[in-house]
Amino acid sequence: MPPPDLDPLNQREFRKLVLSIEASAQRLGLLLAICDDRNLQATLIDAYEAELKNRGITPFRTRLDLKQPSLRATLAKLEAQEPTLRAGEPAVITVLNANELLGVRLTSDKSEQERFFFSLQWTREALRQFKVPIVLWLSDSIATRLSQEAKDFWSWRSGVFEFVASEPQGVVQPEAMMQMPQMQEREATDTDSQIPIADLQQQITSLEESAPESPLLITLYNSLGKAYEREYNYHQALELYEKGLALAESKNDLDGQVRSLLNIGNALSRAGRSIQSIDFYERLLAIAHNAQFYKAEAASHSNMGVAYFFLGQYWKAIQSHQKSLAIHRKEGDQYGEAVVLRNLGDSYTAIGQYQQALDYHKQSLEIHRSIKYREGEAASLSSIGNIYDALEQYSKAAEFYQRSLEICKELGDVKCEAVALSSIGGVHFSLNQHSQAIEFYKRSLEIDRAIRNRTGEAASLSNLGIAYAALGESQKAINFYKQSLEISREIEDRKGEAAILNNLGSSYHSLGQYQQAIDAHQKALEIDRSIHNRLGQASDLFNLGRALTKTGQNWEAKSVFETAKSICISLGLRDRAEQCDSMIRDLLQKSVMLPKQAPTIGAAPNEAADDWYAKSLPTASDTPPKQSQKTRVPIFVWFIVGLTAALLIWLLVR
Repeated sequence: MPPPDLDPLNQREFRKLVLSIEASAQRLGLLLAICDDRNLQATLIDAYEAELKNRGITPFRTRLDLKQPSLRATLAKLEAQEPTLRAGEPAVITVLNANELLGVRLTSDKSEQERFFFSLQWTREALRQFKVPIVLWLSDSIATRLSQEAKDFWSWRSGVFEFVASEPQGVVQPEAMMQMPQMQEREATDTDSQIPIADLQQQITSLEESAPESPLLITLYNSLGKAYEREYNYHQALELYEKGLALAESKNDLDGQVRSLLNIGNALSRAGRSIQSIDFYERLLAIAHNAQFYKAEAASHSNMGVAYFFLGQYWKAIQSHQKSLAIHRKEGDQYGEAVVLRNLGDSYTAIGQYQQALDYHKQSLEIHRSIKYREGEAASLSSIGNIYDALEQYSKAAEFYQRSLEICKELGDVKCEAVALSSIGGVHFSLNQHSQAIEFYKRSLEIDRAIRNRTGEAASLSNLGIAYAALGESQKAINFYKQSLEISREIEDRKGEAAILNNLGSSYHSLGQYQQAIDAHQKALEIDRSIHNRLGQASDLFNLGRALTKTGQNWEAKSVFETAKSICISLGLRDRAEQCDSMIRDLLQKSVMLPKQAPTIGAAPNEAADDWYAKSLPTASDTPPKQSQKTRVPIFVWFIVGLTAALLIWLLVR
C-alpha cells in the first residue's frame, strides 16, 4: 500500500513503480525514480520494499562508490555478497546515492557525475547479466543530465517515475551539544550576506554578457556560492566556487584561486566530504606558502585540522592546528591564534585529555578578552563548560555555561543564546533532571525556530528526543527524532542523519522492536562509512550488536562487537573498547551456560539452538546412555556347547 499521506499524483506513480517492479521480476528492469525530497524518497522506498516483501520479492539496497561510481560494479559486488541474487530468486535492488554525486571536478579528470554517466553509457550491455529489477533514484537535475550524456542507457530504461515534493512545512536541523571546531574563512562577508541570491545572480548574468573575463566575476561567484551555502545548497555552491577557481586560474589571479579553493574545501567539509576537502586545502597550502599569503596558509592548516577532526583522526587534527598556531603567533595574529587554540582544545577533549584541553581553552579565553572579542569569549566559556561537563563537575560546567549565556544576551546574539541554553539543559540531563533539561531544550528550540537556524532547531529536537527517551517515553522520543531526521536529510547533513538514525534505533530497541532497531542502526552505519566517520561507526556497530543479540543472531553480534572494538582501539577510546569486550564476554558466557544437545546423525539440525557457540559445544544427552553390563548365559546353553565339543573330539580320534 502507498503511504497514506501521498497526494494523488504521487500515489499513481507509486502504484506504477510497484507494478513495474513486479513485472520485471527475475529479469533486468531499469527503473528510474526521480525525486528531489530525500524524506519523501525514504518514505517511498520503505513502503514499496514492505509491500514487495509480502509478495515474496526480497528487497536489497546498495550505494555507489563515490570514487568509482559504476552501476555495473556496484551490482556485481552486491550479487557476490547475496546468495538470493546469485540463485536468481525474485528480488529488487534499490540504488540510493546517485543524488550525492557532485557535478564539480574535484580533480583534473572528471566529476563524479561525469564518471557515472560515462560508466552507464559504455557498460550498458554488461548490465544484461543481472536478472533483477533495479530502481535508480535520481534528482531532477541529475536525471536531466543523464538523459543528455548517457543517451544509450537512457533509451534502455524500463520506466521513469516522477515524485513531486510538497512544500516544506517547517525549518530545522541538527547540531551536537559538544562545541564543534571552527573553520577559518578568508574574510568576513557581512555585506555579501545581506544581498539576496536573486540580486547576485542578476549581477553575474549582466557581467557575463558584458565582460565575461572580468575579475569581478570571481568575487561574485564566490559571494553567490556563500549565499547558497547558507541555504544548505552545497551542490550549487560548489559549482559556483569551481567557476570562480577556473576564471582565477585562467587569469593567474592567485588571490582569487586562494579564495575559491578555501571555499571549496570548507563547503565539502560542511557537506560531509571531509576526506575530499583535504585535497583542496593542500592545493591552497601550496599556493599560499609560495605566495607568502600567511593568513591563507594558516587557514589551510587549521581547516585541514577541522577536516581530520570530523574524520576522527584527532592526532592529525592536532598536528595541523599546531602548524597553524605557529604561523598566527609568528605574524602576531591574535584573533587567528585564539580560534586555533580553541580548535586544539576541542581536539584534546575528543581524545579525553581534558587538562590539556582546558589549558588551550583558557589561553583562547584570555586572548579573546584582551582583544575585546566578546563572541569569542562566549564560545571559549562554553568550551570550558563542556570539559567540566565531561569531567562530571556539573556545577562548574553550569557556571561557565551561565557566563556564556549572559554575554550572548548582552550582545543580543540569540543564536549564541540558544546554544548556551541547550548546554545548560545538558547539565540538567547529566544530573538526571530530565524534566528541567526538557524546559531548556524547548527554550533553545523556540529561539532557533524564530531565527530560522535549521542546524540549531534540529539539534534541539534531537536533544528533546534523548531527554524523553531517558524518561522512558520512547514513542515521544521517536517523534522528535523523526522531525530532526527530516531536517538533516533536507539540508544534506549526512553526519547528523546518521547520529539521529542511531538514536532512533536505540528507542526502537527500548520498545522491543528489535528488527526496526537493526534497520535504523544499519542505515546509520552505511552513512557513517560513506563519510568516513569512524567514531560514528563505532557507536552504530555497538548498538547494532546489542539489537542482534536480542534476535538471537549471536554470531553476527560477536563479529559486530569485535569490529567496533577495533575501531575504538584505533581511535584511542579504551573505555568504549572495554565495553565491547564486556559484551563479547557476556555473549560467550551466556553461550557456555546454555548448552544444547548435539543432533544425532541423520536427524534434522536443531534450528532453535540459541547461538553459534552453543551449537558447537559437545553436550550430554537429556538421558544418560546405559552402561555396558556382563550378560549371564543360561546353564543349558553351556551343556549343549560341551556335548557338541565332546562329539567332535570323538569323531576326530576315531
